[in-house]
Amino acid sequence: YGHFAYGGLDITIDGQLIPGETKRTKGVNANAAMRVDPHLKNTCLVDTVGGSAVFYDTKVRLEKVNT
Repeated sequence: YGHFAYGGLDITIDGQLIPGETKRTKGVNANAAMRVDPHLKNTCLVDTVGGSAVFYDTKVRLEKVNT
């Protein structure tokens, strides 16, 4: 669970195991690929009018990782 797992991983809450759904772990987490704000350093760029993350103005280059 948590912010990055979104229900894909098991978590224990108050001693009770809540099983994750493995299908939720597929795909891409765009948050991890977003540009970091050059001033705040620990958050993505923010739309100052709407107050939300700037998803559409972030340009990134994805590189395939060979494992």
